[in-house]
Amino acid sequence: MLSRIIVPLLAAAVLMFACGPRTPSPVASARPKVAAEQGVTSHVMVDTSRGVVRFAIEVANDTRKRVELNFPDGRTHDFVVLNDAGREVWRWSAGRLFTQSMQNRLLDAHDSVVYDERWSPPSPGRYTLVASLRSENYPVQQRVEFALR
Repeated sequence: MLSRIIVPLLAAAVLMFACGPRTPSPVASARPKVAAEQGVTSHVMVDTSRGVVRFAIEVANDTRKRVELNFPDGRTHDFVVLNDAGREVWRWSAGRLFTQSMQNRLLDAHDSVVYDERWSPPSPGRYTLVASLRSENYPVQQRVEFALR
């Protein structure tokens, strides 16, 4: 009598397990995603007025849902300046210490966050800014050329 109940229940459990949703492969979820396709956009600004150069990267959530940005450590962003020959002349993160703990940043629907920094240029010239958001799930990198006189 008990086996008439247990066998169909086990068969139903096996069927549900076989047809149930699968968790994504770790390899597939670790691959970088194009942020703009998922509603996260960025805008980079360079202000060369007043003798000090100011950089900013604005990251916006253009979706109707809350987005969570995942960072592998305390360095959420970085700015790198290249000279006209393509050589690195300044990196914001160089010589700084960052926590080794993972962190998250929630962006509500249609919300944004701005990361900005200052740089004192060594000399006039043509430069390229490489601004990066170091998020694991929404990585962003943009280049902007600018000139100093």
